[in-house]
Amino acid sequence: MSVKNKINSLNSWISKKTSLEEEILSIKKFEIGQSNPTFLLKSKNKSFVLRSKPLGNLLPGAHRIDREYKVMSALERSKLPVPRMYGYCDDISIMGSEFYIMEFLDGTHEFDPILPNYSPNQRKQIYRHKIEILAELASVDLAELGLENFGRPKGYLERQINLWIKQYRESQTKNIESMEFLIENIPKYIPKEIDNLPPCLLHGDFRLDNMMLKNNNHSSKILGLLDWELSTLSPPFIDLSYWALMLRFEKSWPISGLGDYRNEIKNSGIPSEEKILESYLNITGFERPKYWKYLLAFNSFRFVGILQGITKRVIDGNNAGENAFEVGEQAEPVANLGLKILKEYL
Repeated sequence: MSVKNKINSLNSWISKKTSLEEEILSIKKFEIGQSNPTFLLKSKNKSFVLRSKPLGNLLPGAHRIDREYKVMSALERSKLPVPRMYGYCDDISIMGSEFYIMEFLDGTHEFDPILPNYSPNQRKQIYRHKIEILAELASVDLAELGLENFGRPKGYLERQINLWIKQYRESQTKNIESMEFLIENIPKYIPKEIDNLPPCLLHGDFRLDNMMLKNNNHSSKILGLLDWELSTLSPPFIDLSYWALMLRFEKSWPISGLGDYRNEIKNSGIPSEEKILESYLNITGFERPKYWKYLLAFNSFRFVGILQGITKRVIDGNNAGENAFEVGEQAEPVANLGLKILKEYL
């Protein structure tokens, strides 16, 4: 389908199925993101974002943009920063695959958690807001938002482990010894007591490049939390430990962490991992989890599965991002990190 025909088809759908009173004049793909292709739509006076399912053969259960649309639509009624949703389409004849349209957030998209162009005070505000968002995810009224059946929090870890072993095997392209260690040992040490905690809404991919930042002379904060494709219900601490794991990544990796910048962290405005956990506990009232390092190792294992899926999409020609190959190659270093953390826990 030509670009002109796509725009005509899209405008016809918009006029019939949404409340938007805008005619889309152009569509351009964002060259960021590794999962679901995302496009900038422009009308005469406004901009919007279209997010679609990739074309081609996909792993079972992956790229659930319908869940993404559902959860963000529900969260428009909460305190959490999400863009406004305008409509979801499961008719693949319109654009070639499922898609939804949402508000365009006019903010800054950052990748480096060091935030080199920000002052220590701005960094402090942004990191504090991230912690507050995670605490809000842990306390949001699921029933009030219609999300009480959005997932099954009890048994979450066991189901995720089984899922990601399956996903990893289906997308595996080489043998990674450290991942084999995690596959063998992560299931053996699941902390059963985590199921006694109240369920919370899980974002599933809580990292800097899935956020839009807003900065002005008065404050720096998260304007929008995006990419809810992996969202579900879970026990607390899953998103928090995933984010903490990201910060342990080396600065030189395609998805970078703080790396050797940790030595300068005291004067940067960026809290340490211990301070992040402490602040979260103070806001939520949860007790410090004895299995914190297990969760870090679990998220290493899970993220290797995500990265391996990116590698497989590169091979199959379905990758969404320009640097997909480099990102996928991060699977082995992340698995090595997970092995190290799990051995520390054991």
